[in-house]
Amino acid sequence: MLNDISNVTYTPDVAMITVNNIPNNVKYVAEILTEIAEKSVVVDMISQTAPYKDKLSLSFTIAQEDLNSIVTCTAKFKALSADISTDINGNNTKIILSGTAMREQSGVAARVMSALAESNIAVKLITTAEEEISCLIDIKDVEAAKKIFA
Repeated sequence: MLNDISNVTYTPDVAMITVNNIPNNVKYVAEILTEIAEKSVVVDMISQTAPYKDKLSLSFTIAQEDLNSIVTCTAKFKALSADISTDINGNNTKIILSGTAMREQSGVAARVMSALAESNIAVKLITTAEEEISCLIDIKDVEAAKKIFA
């Protein structure tokens, strides 16, 4: 079923940050990411929603140990626009599914999501590259995920 995936890795202790109601202007996204960079926090799995009513949301992951640094940034995010709010979600694990065959094979993401759904594993964030699918799941679901992708 998942023959296109040749490697699976798990990164524990990942937090997801979502910054909501950002005005639809890339300068705000740049300012948010710059503020985080100035705290020397490494950002991963960046995902932006499509604009809706001239607002967008930006989700990204960081190491759980960097949460305190991000919490201090949230007031600065809010200073960019009064509508901005921030959601912080810790205790996650990132699954990285990769394989060179993924580049040319259709339906890999569909099969991955179906397998996770069959095991009632919620996916909090998804990012992809040509040969990789990264999924953020709750830490409580890691053992079930390992059975799927063994």
